[in-house]
Formats: sequence, C-alpha cells, structure tokens
Amino acid sequence: MTAGLAVTMSAIPMFGAAAQEAAGTATGAAVGEELSTITVEGDGSPVNTLEASTGLSRLPGTVQDTPQTVQVITQQTMQQQGVTTLEQALRNVPGVTSGIGEGGGGMNGDQFRIRGFQAKGDIYINGLRDFGVYVRDSFAYENVEVFKGSTSESFGVGTTGGAINSTLKAAHLGDKYDIEGQFGTGPLYRGVFDINKQFDGTSAIRIVGMVNEQDVADRNNVESNRYGVMADVGFGLGTDQTLHVNYLYQHGERTPDYGVPVVTPMFGDVARFGAMGQPVTEFGIPRDTFYGKVTDQDVTDVNMLTVNFRKEVNDWLTVTNDTRFGYYTRDFATTVPGCSTGGSRGSTPTPAQYYASCTGQFFAGGNPDISFGGGNPGYYQESYSAQNITTMIANFHTGALRHEVVAGVDVNTVSSERTLVSVAGDKGTSTIWDPVFDNTTGYYLYSNPYGNNGQRDSTANDFGVFVSDRIWFTDAISLLAGARYDSYSSDYSYWSTSDGGGWIQADTHTTFWSPKISLIWEPTKEQTYYVSWAKSFTPQGAFPTNDITVVNADQQDLEPEDNETWEAGLKVSFLEGKLGVTGAIFRTDKSNAFYTDPVTGDTVETGENQRVQGVELGLTGNITEAWSIQASYAYYDSEIMTSTTNEYVGNEVPFVSPNNFTLWTTYNLSKTWHQIPGDLLVGAGITYADDYYTNTANSAIIPETFSLDALISYQKDNYRVALNAYNLTDELNYAAGWGNRAIPASGRTFTLTVGATF
Repeated sequence: MTAGLAVTMSAIPMFGAAAQEAAGTATGAAVGEELSTITVEGDGSPVNTLEASTGLSRLPGTVQDTPQTVQVITQQTMQQQGVTTLEQALRNVPGVTSGIGEGGGGMNGDQFRIRGFQAKGDIYINGLRDFGVYVRDSFAYENVEVFKGSTSESFGVGTTGGAINSTLKAAHLGDKYDIEGQFGTGPLYRGVFDINKQFDGTSAIRIVGMVNEQDVADRNNVESNRYGVMADVGFGLGTDQTLHVNYLYQHGERTPDYGVPVVTPMFGDVARFGAMGQPVTEFGIPRDTFYGKVTDQDVTDVNMLTVNFRKEVNDWLTVTNDTRFGYYTRDFATTVPGCSTGGSRGSTPTPAQYYASCTGQFFAGGNPDISFGGGNPGYYQESYSAQNITTMIANFHTGALRHEVVAGVDVNTVSSERTLVSVAGDKGTSTIWDPVFDNTTGYYLYSNPYGNNGQRDSTANDFGVFVSDRIWFTDAISLLAGARYDSYSSDYSYWSTSDGGGWIQADTHTTFWSPKISLIWEPTKEQTYYVSWAKSFTPQGAFPTNDITVVNADQQDLEPEDNETWEAGLKVSFLEGKLGVTGAIFRTDKSNAFYTDPVTGDTVETGENQRVQGVELGLTGNITEAWSIQASYAYYDSEIMTSTTNEYVGNEVPFVSPNNFTLWTTYNLSKTWHQIPGDLLVGAGITYADDYYTNTANSAIIPETFSLDALISYQKDNYRVALNAYNLTDELNYAAGWGNRAIPASGRTFTLTVGATF
C-alpha cells in the first residue's frame, strides 16, 4: 500500500448494542437481532468480527448467524494499515483480485474478482448497488464486508463469487472532531477530517472530508488525485424510528495505468525463457516504466444521495426503506501498450513473423517499438441510477416453531450515455525500453459522436421480489430457505456509420429465480455449523455503466450465466468470545460463462462451464489483552469443465490463485510495560497469493505476490502518530492483471501519519 491512514484511532465509534441503539443504523438492522458487539479498546486492536452485524437489513443478525463465508474489514484494521481505497481494504480478503488499472480502476473503474469470478458489478454501499465507474476512496467507510458465494437471493443480479458492501460512517449522538494528515513515498499528501455534532436530543450531523494528492510510487508519470465529502444527518437516534439522509461526493483526477505488456516466448526462445507468457518486468524492464501518454486522463465525479429509514413497528416487526439516487460522470482517455508475437490476431505466427515481431526482437535483446491499440481511445460518459429496497423483518411463532421472515421489493434502474473521444493525428512511437510520455507529434483528442460507435446509450431495469424464512425447530437447529424473483431488461443502442449512418438497437429481457437454502446447527451461542446451497444469475447487459458493449445483436439472445454454490462451514468463538475461528469448504459451478475484455468490449469467451472449489480458513480477534490477530487462508482448485475449444477443457480457470494468505497482527506494548504512558502499538502483516493464469488457454501468468508490512504507532491523550512500511523486502509484485497486461505494484514504501481528536 502506498497511501496514508484514513482516520484517527479516536474516530472509531463504539459498536456495542447500546452504542448502536444510540447511533441508529443506516442500513436498517432487524429488530430483535443481536447488533454488533465489537468492542474497540483504546489500543484500536482488531476484535472478533464474528460478532459484527452484516450491515444489511435483508441479512439480519451477525456474521456468526449468517450461513455463508463473510469477512469484515473493520475500521480499526483499515486505520492501522493506512487503507485509503476500497481496493487496498480488499487486500485483507484472500481470493479477491483486482482487474487492470491503478487501484483496480482501468477502463471500467474498480474491477474485482471473488474466488476467480467477476464482481465488478457486485459493489454495494449501505446495501444499495453502487453503479459508478471510479476508484473508490475509503474516507467515508466504517467497515467493508465481503460476502462469498452465490448470493443473488440477497443482492439480485450477479454475485457469482460474492458481493462487496461498504458501510458508511453515520451520524451518532455526541460531539467529536477529528483531523489527520498523511505524508508518504511517491510523494503522497493526504488530509482527512471527521466532524460529528449533535444538535438536539435525538439528531446529529456528521461531515467527513478528504483531499488526496499522490504520485504513485514506482510508476512514472502516474498520478492519483481526488477529493471528497460525505454528509450524514440522522434523526430519531436512539428511538424506534430512525432516518438517515446521506450525500456522498467524490471527484477524481488520475492517470489510467494499463501497466506493461505480457510477452510470450516462442520457437527457439522457449529453451531460454520458458513457454509461459509473463510481464516484461520479469525479463528486466524496470517496474516504474509507464507506456501511457500525457493526454491520458480519468476524470470522475460521483454524486450519491441515500435515504435510509427504519421503523420498529412493534416488538416483532421492523420495516426498512432504503433509497438512492446516483449521478456519475467520467471523462476518460488512455493508451494501451502491446507487444505482439507477430501474425494476425488469433493465429499462430510463423518463425519469421515471430522473430520480426516486438516480442521476438525483445527476447533477442533489441529495443522494439510497442503498439498502441486495444479499442477506443476514450469517451465521455454520464450515468444516472435510482434504487429503492423496502424490507420487512418479522419475528414470530407458529406453535412450537420460531420464525424470522425477511421479505421485500427491490426496484432499480440505471442509464448511461457515452460519447466517443477519438485521436486526431498520430501518437508517434515508443520503444519497449524507452517509452515517450510527451506529445511529440501534435496529436489531439476530440469528441466524435458520429464516428462508428460514436454514441452508445444503454438502460437497464430490474424488478425483484425476495422472501426468506428461518425456522427454528429447536433452540439449536434451524432451516433457512429463501428465493428471489427478478424481471430484468436492458436496452442498448449505438451509432453506426454503415449505410450512411444510423442507430442500431439491441435489447434483452430475462426473468429468473434465485433460491437459497441452509441447514444450521448452533449448539451454543459461540458455535455455528451450516450447510448451504444457492444459485445466482448474470444476464447479458447486466451492468451498463461498467461495460463497453452492454449487449449487441450477437449476444442479446444468449442465456444468462447460471451459477450454483454449495458450502459447508463452521464459525466458533473461543476465549470468552474474544477470538473467532472460521472454516468452510465450497464448490461453485458456473454455466455459460462469458468474459468481456475491459478494453475492446468484445466477448472473449462464451458458453464455458467452470468450477472453482476449495477451503477457506479464518482467525480473528484477541489472543491476549495486548495481542490481536486477523489471519485468513484460502486454497482454490479450479477447472474449465466444458469449452467450445476442446484443448481448454481441464485447464485452470483464469484469475484464480491456488494458495492465498493474509495476516495482520498487532501488539500493544503498553499493556505489558505499564510504565509506558499512552498506547505504543507495533504491528506486522503478510499478503501472499500464488501466481494465476490470465486466460483460458493457460498460456500466460501473473507471478506470485508477497508483501511484508509493518506498523509502529503511539497515542497519548488526543494525539497520535504512526509510521507504516509496506513491502519491506521490495518484492516485484503486481497490483492487477489481464490477458496481456499487468500493473507492477509499488516497491518498498513508507507513510507517516499524525492526527488529533477534540
């Protein structure tokens, strides 16, 4: 990580049930549920997140109660690690990988995969879908929750590998004023303020602001600048009827980073360099090499207005209503580097073509020209979204059986208008060892609405109805069964220059059911054992703001992706609830898989059946009063079961690392040496992931990742200072990758943070 700390330690709110009642809940937690009982001590140590709320009204209860793998990245973990983006927070979750672009934000903004499956459209804030295409700063986040496995019954369209939900900071009773500054390698300059003010007995306002100016470490000419503000007004705090009105704005100006080419040795070069394609940085190119141009830009504006209402009607019925309106703009232009092996696309080159190509010359020790390609050079996009979810949570008995029924309606619409930005002139040439960043040829960018595909308008509408019932047959044994019905439609039109110019229309309409069933055994309140089965669906044109081509005439009749997940797991707490242990085995089968290239918008593969299965283990909480730990391990076994290309059958699924491990542990020295005033905290972290294939042919890999991080911080009274170190061994890692590109991550970096609370 190359960014500084996001909030001060003293800004962390208490999560106990009483504090939750006082603060209200922006996501409408169910009446009668045991709300988050996380205890945040003065040292800010991580705690047992099994006791945390899921953050969603339609998944009432705690993580302990939820029969699927859920990992929570808490406020104090993000604060200790210096997390400043959602992508950085998700590094704590094994099995989550990033798509191409700095911070995971390439052509399609933040792109993530969960258990190897695309999750770029499965990003939520306060339980509502975030339709934006941007790099998400974490300045306004309280927690981040990752739900693994097929979860369309809870979230709707998508969620093959899971879903990502961020819970925003909410207004609470009491006054608090926080300010913090960060300085780091790059350089990085960052400031965050967090103000909460109570203005009557049950109402308060909270305002959080952020400014981030950053030259990305070890990436020449790559900047990541942004600023933002969030305001939340809470009414009825501490009562049975609460209302939160929240506005979030973020402006970003960054350099889109498409990294370095992946090169694949062929013919005589295989004996010297192996047959596997790898990033050129594995063969001597410096990791700070940037192949973009000075005109590359990614300027985004995000506006989201969210209203969360919660009413405890009586002691057994709670109703929540969550509404969001979003408006997003993006002005985007990029340069995509390539180093071909010769021959035409999709064909095997001859030896003569290969040795004359960029790759052949590179392995021969030359300095060949690279290509600039990969679809449209840029666009301007405006997007509008609206979503409303109304949920009822009822707890009652029928005879000897206890029920918890969750039912609701989810209605959302999103539209996007995109105008092509073309290049007038020639960007010139760059060589693989000495790229040219400046505009030396006088080319310029211009709006081109009447070029081919010059205008692309898309709209998607979804109407969903969901219901579930958890039935307790005894105090220990329960059955959770639920389903969601969706009616989904998308319309896509684009300007074509064929036959004198005109609009081409394509649309699709799909209905589907998403069932889920779980058998749960809870012999004590500290133990949960479960077996679950669920299905999810992703129709063509599901995410119009994220895709280049939403749906075209060739794709509109394709069946949705069909996903099925089996999972069996346990969640057990030890040491009087201070330490939580989790374990799960799972299998996910995807039918009719399709990929969309993030640059060209082409459907890369269609009709494959894929399987990912594995084991996930977790440890979270306090081992002693002074020693805290969060550790996770995941092993994934993946296989392409069927394919239109027979030789791909049996290959591994792309973007799936077999072995993944994360560790974050801290020790409060002041708990041992009481003569030390205040709190002196030391910490260390490890992130490891195996190499993974970037295509279904299994012909190219992104090498393994290893990062050793460290923390030392000191807090006394209202003041705090912290020093973070990242990638102490200066490993050559990769932040993101795709089929023929990879983003080198920063090497050894440091941040210094100072903060105060009043």
